[in-house]
Amino acid sequence: MFLKSESFTFNGETVTLFELSALQRIEYLKYLSKEVAASQEEVKEAAILQAELVEKTIRDSAMLLAMSLWHNDIKGPSVQDLNDTVLSSWPVTAIGEADYRVKKLSGLIQEATSESEAGSETEILPAPVEKS
Repeated sequence: MFLKSESFTFNGETVTLFELSALQRIEYLKYLSKEVAASQEEVKEAAILQAELVEKTIRDSAMLLAMSLWHNDIKGPSVQDLNDTVLSSWPVTAIGEADYRVKKLSGLIQEATSESEAGSETEILPAPVEKS
């Protein structure tokens, strides 16, 4: 297997996170596209939009984690079953931290240090699309 992996420990529990495969990356981006299209169909109040944005962020992160965790046992639970497990048993803070780690492993985000700043701030940028 060529996928990068790393251990993720939260509250004394450890799981192995994997980068997304090429197919999973495509599936995840399609999933996000459908979510964005569905959310743009209606005009809503700011409070409702904020609540929906938080929900969408949690659900999107859980799906990303489920895709990553699936590599632990590809003959085991489906991605959808893992998604349901993440949503029902992981705290939001763990979902957020693991989401960030999987995105870094998968090249969906990168850290860029701004040298023009006096400090050593890290800026999160979208990963560049590699041309073949």
